Amino acid sequence: MDAEEMRLRSRHKRIKYGYIMGVFLALLWGLWYVPGSLMWVIDPFVSFYNNVSLTYGDTGGMILTAVLISAANALFATIVLFIWNIYMGKLHEIKRTVVEIKSVGKYLFAAAVCAGPMAVFGSYLATGFAGAAFSAVAALAFPLVTTILTTKFAGQRLSGRAITGIVMVVIGCMCIYMIGLLDELKSGNMRAMGYIGGLLAILGWGLEGLVIAKGMDVGDPDAGFHIKMFSEVFIWWIVVLPVLFIAGVPVFNYVGEFFTNPSTLLVLICSGFAFGFCTICYYKAYPMIGAGRAAGLSAMNAMVAVIVLFVLTGAVPAWTIVFGGILCTIGIITMVYEKEENLESIRGEQEVAE
Repeated sequence: MDAEEMRLRSRHKRIKYGYIMGVFLALLWGLWYVPGSLMWVIDPFVSFYNNVSLTYGDTGGMILTAVLISAANALFATIVLFIWNIYMGKLHEIKRTVVEIKSVGKYLFAAAVCAGPMAVFGSYLATGFAGAAFSAVAALAFPLVTTILTTKFAGQRLSGRAITGIVMVVIGCMCIYMIGLLDELKSGNMRAMGYIGGLLAILGWGLEGLVIAKGMDVGDPDAGFHIKMFSEVFIWWIVVLPVLFIAGVPVFNYVGEFFTNPSTLLVLICSGFAFGFCTICYYKAYPMIGAGRAAGLSAMNAMVAVIVLFVLTGAVPAWTIVFGGILCTIGIITMVYEKEENLESIRGEQEVAE
């Protein structure tokens, strides 16, 4: 086997692995919405909302509850990933990333800002104020933002075929949620903060794609994402929550129940597991197939949510869901069967050089 054949085989294996990670990303992200929705209807979050809304009103109570839920999600994702990295023997890689690859640190912290206070918080905010369907549709728009940003500012090159596939996946997933979205619009209960939350989710995850495209070329995905989550925990638990507590919001009065209430603990562990590993899959897929394609594949989480609902409840999907699923499938096939030479590198200049 000559060097060129070995290089081609390695490239094929890397691209195949990247798409597998993209599929797992969509699967776990779709499952993440289940505990994410449950946290709005279980204690201590319900009790916290009932308490703070007396002082800050309904809108203020919803915003503060979204903050507490986002902080809890970050904490448990970090705990789950810490156990994972111990098992994988990656603690030395975390140290190497922090000590030896210092330039990556600023990008990982920026990713924490984009994903935590912007994207995750915005997603929970949109769910609380505008409903789950609106939140899901808003999140589905972020692959287009990621594609535009990484193409313009990170030197990534996408073929017309790849862009077509990404757009078809996003449109298909929007069709899946169309009925729920229209029902929420007709109800007239959607409020401005829901739209703000949706925009935060779109911009946050879109910007995170750009940040990791700029900063994760030389970092290990498991270690890099764990450092990002440590940064996110720092933002929520060392900065935001203490400031709220000093201002008179009793956020820390409810934290103990995260660990003492069995049902709450189970929901938080599931949320941390799904969120942590879906994003690890994103960080793994990005260097192999590009952030734009990885983000496009993540939009399949809508299909996952629909399938899980069908399996659990036996609900027959509407025609919009079937049509959206067909569009998603075609879009994914369009991306998967792109010429491999267009996927060999995530950087335009590197592709030209090769």
